[in-house]
Amino acid sequence: MKTSSTIALLVALVPLAAGADEPATSGAGSEPVELLKSRLPSKAGFKVDDVQMKDGGVACITYRVANDTGGESRAQAVVEGEKVLRSTSRSTEFAKAWNSKCAGSGGGTK
Repeated sequence: MKTSSTIALLVALVPLAAGADEPATSGAGSEPVELLKSRLPSKAGFKVDDVQMKDGGVACITYRVANDTGGESRAQAVVEGEKVLRSTSRSTEFAKAWNSKCAGSGGGTK
């Protein structure tokens, strides 16, 4: 009887373990994520690692895309309304937005 209980428990836990490798991507299919994706030069390998929704409807997104060498490049984006600022643009505008709206413990939800 113990063996069948152990097997039943393992079978019940397998679906939970399968999702354990998935990062927390609250809002991964959300409007800000879709807007970011539509603005990328290449969508190859696009994966969202994290989405933080901040006060005022600002989305702070950490994501990955495939790069030219077959690896992955990590990047961040700030999406506010229709405006998308990406870390890969190396603009001071992105840096200011990320630092003021995303970095630290500002208000928002995951």
